[in-house]
This record gives sequence, structure tokens and C-alpha cells, in this order.
Amino acid sequence: MDETYRRVALLLSADFGVPVEQVQAERALGDLSLDSLALEELRSIAEDRFGVDLEDAVLSTRHTVADLVAILESALPTASAAP
Repeated sequence: MDETYRRVALLLSADFGVPVEQVQAERALGDLSLDSLALEELRSIAEDRFGVDLEDAVLSTRHTVADLVAILESALPTASAAP
């Protein structure tokens, strides 16, 4: 989660102007001044940056940064076990 969290914090800072010190796991996305339109843009940017498909993910202003990280991590491909 640490690497994904770091990348999410950088994305929120660089693309949405959220000060990095305000990006905390328990903070709601709405508390970071992200409205529904910004959340759609966030989803699109995250898909590109993380190389995942979040079409089925529904983000709301009530979701926290930790929720977003969990959604991204669940969409990331897992390393396959060696035979």
C-alpha cells in the first residue's frame, strides 16, 4: 500500500493542486475539494498512470484516500506464482 499511497498523493498534488500534507489516508476525497467532475477526471488519470481499468469503480466524495488506494490495489495485476 505504501507505494500506491505515495503515487496517489503525488497524483492528487500534481494534477489537482492538493497540498501533499493534506493527503491523509482517512481524509474524504470531498474534503480535498474534489467534486464529482474531479472524481471522474481522477479516475481517468489513475487508469492511465496505474495501467488499470476502473470502469466498474464508483468514486464518491465520501470515499477516503485509503478507499481510493484499496480500489487501485485491487485492480492492479498480481504477480503470478512461479510453478
